[in-house]
Amino acid sequence: MGSTAYAQSQLASVTARGGAWLIDIVASLAVAAVLSLVVGVVSAGLADFLFLLVPVGWLVVSEAVWGHTPGKWIVGIEVVDANGDDVSAVAAVVRNVTKILGGGSLLLILAGVVFIADSRDNQRLGDRWADTVVVRA
Repeated sequence: MGSTAYAQSQLASVTARGGAWLIDIVASLAVAAVLSLVVGVVSAGLADFLFLLVPVGWLVVSEAVWGHTPGKWIVGIEVVDANGDDVSAVAAVVRNVTKILGGGSLLLILAGVVFIADSRDNQRLGDRWADTVVVRA
């Protein structure tokens, strides 16, 4: 961890993070479905691509630009780097690639929860690799 040490009370809880994730998944898949239906009239291949791209872009772009996804904003948490600065685009990609890969099964999701519980700074594997923390906004 960098020079900013966060008090446990400043770190986002597992339940806040899980709630934000659930909001983001449901909302991004709804947006992806609508866009896919509209684009599917013209191109089925492009519709399929959009259905995959929108949820990934939802997570990565919103964190890189604003430091939070819409779900994180709703529950009042944000992503910062280990020094408390804005998260970089590279860090947003790194932390979310592991989230996308780890969200594919209940076992991997539970492993993410174990990583958070085992970390002094409530970091899952993607946060550790990206040198980020999720804090209360």
